[in-house]
Amino acid sequence: MSKIEDAIERIKILECPTGEVENRIAGILEDYGVANRSEIEVKRHGVLNINGAEEFCAKISGTDKQSIIVLASSGMDDYVAKVTDAYIKY
Repeated sequence: MSKIEDAIERIKILECPTGEVENRIAGILEDYGVANRSEIEVKRHGVLNINGAEEFCAKISGTDKQSIIVLASSGMDDYVAKVTDAYIKY
């Protein structure tokens, strides 16, 4: 597997406080050597109709044609977010 595929597999099992999702995604991408943190931009795109999951999009400078889409759902107390899916979008 490539570095980015390994990072996505790690992102798929991410659970963290709701307000830290963007930072944790960027941290994982950096830890796996995909890019430096200064080259990674993670933005929340809003709530999807798939079980109320929120969509996050991670873009890496210099890779305009691909991004990483992450879907995360918050627990009942809205404190912990759990990633339900992550994939590369071309």
